[in-house]
Amino acid sequence: MAMEDRSCGGPEEFRFSPRPNRASEIGWLPWGEEAFSRSAREGKPVLLSISAVWCHWCHVMDETTYSDPEVIDLVNRLYVPVRVDNDRHPDINRRYNQWGWPTTAFLSSRGALLAGATYIPPERMRLVLRRISELYALNRRELEDTPPVMEVSPPERENLTPSLVEKVASSILTAWDREFGGLGAEPKFPHPEALTLALHAHRRGMGEEYLALVRESLEAMIYGNLRDRLEGGFFRYSTTRDWSVPHYEKMLADNAGLLSVLLRVYGATGKRLYLDTAKETAAFIQRTLSDGRNRFFGSQDADEEYYLLPRYARRARPAPPVDRTVYLDLSARAASSMLEAGTVLGNESYRRLSLGFLDFAWQECYLPEVGMAHYHDGSPRRHGLLDDQVETALAFQTAFSLTGKPLYLERAEDLLTLVRRHFWDGERKLLLDTTEGLSLPGLRPATADTASASRAAECMLRQYFLGGEAEWLDLAAELLSSVAGDSLAGGYLAAPFALALDLLLEGPLVVKIAGGDPEARGAFLSAAVLSPDHRVIPLLEEGESGEPRSAGVEVCGREACFLRTGRLEELSTFLGLTWGIIMSKDEEEPGSSRVAFQEG
Repeated sequence: MAMEDRSCGGPEEFRFSPRPNRASEIGWLPWGEEAFSRSAREGKPVLLSISAVWCHWCHVMDETTYSDPEVIDLVNRLYVPVRVDNDRHPDINRRYNQWGWPTTAFLSSRGALLAGATYIPPERMRLVLRRISELYALNRRELEDTPPVMEVSPPERENLTPSLVEKVASSILTAWDREFGGLGAEPKFPHPEALTLALHAHRRGMGEEYLALVRESLEAMIYGNLRDRLEGGFFRYSTTRDWSVPHYEKMLADNAGLLSVLLRVYGATGKRLYLDTAKETAAFIQRTLSDGRNRFFGSQDADEEYYLLPRYARRARPAPPVDRTVYLDLSARAASSMLEAGTVLGNESYRRLSLGFLDFAWQECYLPEVGMAHYHDGSPRRHGLLDDQVETALAFQTAFSLTGKPLYLERAEDLLTLVRRHFWDGERKLLLDTTEGLSLPGLRPATADTASASRAAECMLRQYFLGGEAEWLDLAAELLSSVAGDSLAGGYLAAPFALALDLLLEGPLVVKIAGGDPEARGAFLSAAVLSPDHRVIPLLEEGESGEPRSAGVEVCGREACFLRTGRLEELSTFLGLTWGIIMSKDEEEPGSSRVAFQEG
């Protein structure tokens, strides 16, 4: 059954469990005007199913509940059924998700939430379908008068002080499972952004415990069952506190985030385990979650039976399917991590893949004055979402930092200008998660959550530090002030806020690299990438004409420079790297340096 698309590229197909099921016999509609008009006209509530291709229990619900003949009949007779893909429509998921997938939500004809749950087995679903239909018929007038989304109100603003960074960082220590590693109890997720903040907190002198937390957590994941030892990559989460029973889907975003953390923990400790796992993870992303040229893919499906098999038995059966949809926000994060990995490991194929994706995104998914689409499945679709603009801009900034090509910074500027123009509500001083004109029918734009707003603020700060436009500094400060109150309640989930705020308050460490041969410049860039200090921003400056000169580095903050050197060892020490992980090729020629562990 085809799903209407309001961006471009024609109809989008609904996606069901890859195993036998009858879920397609339900008369699913896309989220849109047709579904809600029909709901009002026929006096039936909307049944909203939010699913995901990587979600085990979504597949189970397709195979059981939505394949039950009586459920199929009840849904088709008593409801207007709407099917939404979580990854393709994150704005709808954000507004209606019932704490997991699948989400089963019941809505009025105006989109107001009446009731909701996650997985509902067939026998229970039959009772629920009848009861909600009866209640809706009895209370239809009152329910249809209920607005779908509360009006957006100006946020409570907070003073931006270092104590906010410290509070978020300390919440990580509070959540630390000192017996099994990681944060919290079961289910246990890797939380790479919280680990990034903990590593940064250690580098900023907040305590040795932060580094111990990161090391113990990563090693628990690596040696536990969260990591696929045979094919590489990390699973999404563990259902148990001790990391022993994973949920077997592999997500692009998680693996990209962990790749970035692994590189920096290697920089801080010099422990080969982290570098080897980073290599393995990058190879998995390239081999399984990309086409190797210019596209990253969203996820690999969960298949417990497959992953429990030994290597020889896996070879005898098909691997779990990969969602080959290109999601712009997730792919941009992967592009940044893989570009960093390519720089550190000397692997040009990773760099080509990342830069190829950025070219693909700009040429195929970008529209002037509209911005990036959310996903591409043969055609670009769903323009008008905040995260796609911000994450792609951050990836362009990374590309500028590591290549020195101004075109990438110009494209980041274009995307941020669009964010300011279409997503920033200057009157109420808040950031919206969708643009008014491109939000889906029935959904008013809502404020961006703390993580998205904080990523936008960090992107603006980096644009200011790289390009010098003061407006980005001012807007970033306003943006962080607008979500500071929410950060206090977010605990370690507010890690993106704390990282952005520390960058605002303390300023950057811009590592300007000029001169020298490519190998020497690559070594200096690697040192900057490996630094555990989140404020470090590499900047490869374009070469000047004339006689070649040795590579030199200048490390500068907002108002002053702190280090000028041609020696890799001096830079490494200043950036907090373990001595010796990057070695000079010739101590008498400090400009000629290479990464000791570079791959061929």
